Amino acid sequence: MGAKVGTIAIPGVQIDTTQLREFVFGRRPHRTLCRVILWAVLTLAFFHNLLVPIQIIGSSMYPTYRNGSLNLVNRLSYSKRPPGRGDVIALRAEGELLLKRIVAVPGETVSIRRGRLLVNDKPLLDEFSFKKIPWEMDPVNLDRNEYFVIGDNRAATVFCKVPKNDILGKTVF
Repeated sequence: MGAKVGTIAIPGVQIDTTQLREFVFGRRPHRTLCRVILWAVLTLAFFHNLLVPIQIIGSSMYPTYRNGSLNLVNRLSYSKRPPGRGDVIALRAEGELLLKRIVAVPGETVSIRRGRLLVNDKPLLDEFSFKKIPWEMDPVNLDRNEYFVIGDNRAATVFCKVPKNDILGKTVF
């Protein structure tokens, strides 16, 4: 026994290829293709310009972010308001994307003495300040467009002044 032309014969099941093709590609394949291309372009534009995916590499932001986890950075987060203390941001530094926490804002003075992070000569009190920082740093004054950032894992992190132009955006979660 043979199967009809345009059908797929599986023992006990008969599939009409015309219906299958219509189910996959729609009644008008050209329109479906245009929709797929449009959605692909919109998705790429959205994730390239608005929400940038970033993968965490290393332990600098531990325990807040774990090595290998994926996060999104909102590039429009600082279009209406400036970055603030406590914000976790993505920034460009020496060709890399880094994830750090803002601990001092423009106009403040930052120093590290006896393992403590001081902002305007007062200890910074946050949930990550219980670990001693194994470095010393003389006072650094921040200009009007500079921020001081550090990782949450204060014992094993990089810290630096960052110009506002190097800040990509704020993490979403």
